[in-house]
Amino acid sequence: MIRPTILQRIAIACLSLGTLHFGLSPAIAQPVPKICPSELKTLSKAIAKDLPSYLTRTYTRLGFKRQIITVSLPELEPLPLAKDRSPSPNDPQQVFFSVLERQPGKVETSQRAYWLFISDTKLGWRLSMAFTRISNAPPEDVSDGAIANAVSTWLKEHCTASNRS
Repeated sequence: MIRPTILQRIAIACLSLGTLHFGLSPAIAQPVPKICPSELKTLSKAIAKDLPSYLTRTYTRLGFKRQIITVSLPELEPLPLAKDRSPSPNDPQQVFFSVLERQPGKVETSQRAYWLFISDTKLGWRLSMAFTRISNAPPEDVSDGAIANAVSTWLKEHCTASNRS
């Protein structure tokens, strides 16, 4: 059995390396401020950076046996939604992510591509819709799925009206 003092030393070492922080800044043990970027490019990069941990927690809560290996950098080039209509500034913004994951104990990986629609509202950024597509099949609505839950949770925690940058 490991003595508590050894566990405490390991935790202190992890805190000093920044690998274990529980939402606290390792240098001063203060809550890390959650700032919501106002620009889509910065916002989507921040989501991509944190998405593995948010998606892993969502999978665990839902009982899914998947491990997130990595999340791609976001793609922001929107796809045309209608032939006869040009985009409006009030339209939800399109963000594309790819997630590489595997089942625990397995070597095989799977890659999932996601198409997110994010809206800038008076209350902050919100996820409007989420889709995934496998091979040549039509896009599947996953707005109630794990990816939508993880992104919505991130947006709620970081992007309320009071913490906009």
